Amino acid sequence: MHYIFKVVGIGYTIHDCAYQTAGSSMSVIRDRVKNNFPMVLLTLLSIVQALAFELLWDEIHQRPDLYQWSWEAVSGWMRVITVFLGIVVIWHSYASNSMRFRWVPSMVDTLFPFCVGIVQFSMIDRLGPEYVSQWLFLLAVLFAVMNWVSQNDMVRARLEVENSEFFEKRGRATLKDVLPVMLIVTSLCLMSFLVWMTGSNPWVTGIASFIAMFVIVVQMVIADGFWKWSLSLDNVQENKSSIVPNMEHDTGEKRS
Repeated sequence: MHYIFKVVGIGYTIHDCAYQTAGSSMSVIRDRVKNNFPMVLLTLLSIVQALAFELLWDEIHQRPDLYQWSWEAVSGWMRVITVFLGIVVIWHSYASNSMRFRWVPSMVDTLFPFCVGIVQFSMIDRLGPEYVSQWLFLLAVLFAVMNWVSQNDMVRARLEVENSEFFEKRGRATLKDVLPVMLIVTSLCLMSFLVWMTGSNPWVTGIASFIAMFVIVVQMVIADGFWKWSLSLDNVQENKSSIVPNMEHDTGEKRS
């Protein structure tokens, strides 16, 4: 009987060791995936954005109306600048999130760059004055998709311990946090409808193109400010009690 109990005990010991070994192996694989995914994601995004830039460059050379002295040419160049700055903003958004956070990727993470690329390619294909209404609508779609990408990254990054330093003082995003993006998307859709209703009036399309370019520039400034703020987060947390007593309340307004 003692021999039987001894064999059973050895069996349990072997099972526990095997379970611990499997758990350790899964942990190693998980860490390996989290460490390698940023490089894979940025490589994929770089290919898509390089194609977008190449298409934009070809479109500029193939549109003689852009090189005429007219209000439509000015409006067209504003849309070209908007698309170019959009490429920069998208790259900055993906690169900054990949460098700041680590998360376990899913199929959705690899699908987003293709979705963003399709929208960008469609915008470049509709840079002409006769497609301004469609171009504005696609820009609204691009804003919505990129906000979805950012929120998805934040939600998944919040689950990982490595990112706790960033998220421990930040609550989850609420309707108030996504309200600016909703207003931008709604405004772009309304401008798209207005341009369509006016039959692509040159002055209406020009004003709408300028507003779109202005929105992208503001987005770049916001992204740059948020990047600098996140990098100086440690210093802010260390000095908030002596320099700015209510800093915790202020930073609490910046949500993911």
